[in-house]
Amino acid sequence: MPVPKKVSLGEREVKIVWSDGHESAHNNRSLREACPCAMCQGEPPAIGISPVIRLTVAAPEGVAARRYAMVGRYAISFSWSDGHATGIYPYDYLLASCECAACLAARG
Repeated sequence: MPVPKKVSLGEREVKIVWSDGHESAHNNRSLREACPCAMCQGEPPAIGISPVIRLTVAAPEGVAARRYAMVGRYAISFSWSDGHATGIYPYDYLLASCECAACLAARG
């Protein structure tokens, strides 16, 4: 599994250079809306009766990652300009959601 060598936070996107040479790009708004935390994605019900309810529907226009922190050897957490900071993005999740031209073309 490749690991991040460099993370760059821009006004429009997050770029990650991986140990295998891949340079991934993630639109800030897309990445924020894909936050995998329970607040954003909801939690499964304890007894399976009710549906999962997402608490965060859409990121505001112009949202941007302001800071990041490495989480162990498996993930990155971002602090967003809208105040959100609880999501932990595993490396495989970031690689699978890469929006660089090569990855978008491969997904067709």
